[in-house]
Amino acid sequence: MSDQTSRPPTWLERESVVPLAKVEQITSLNRDTLRRRYPNRIVQLSDKRQGMKLKDALAITEGK
Repeated sequence: MSDQTSRPPTWLERESVVPLAKVEQITSLNRDTLRRRYPNRIVQLSDKRQGMKLKDALAITEGK
């Protein structure tokens, strides 16, 4: 088992931006649903890449 699954994320990890593909895995929501329901939490990484702060993805899973 990896260390990341056995402990809560640190403050720095929660502030990091993860790609939408990872956010899809965390939240079980499709990227189109994420863009439609949470556009204010999407971060534009480049012209074609988008992401979201880990703390925002975790908040979505908690229903916040």
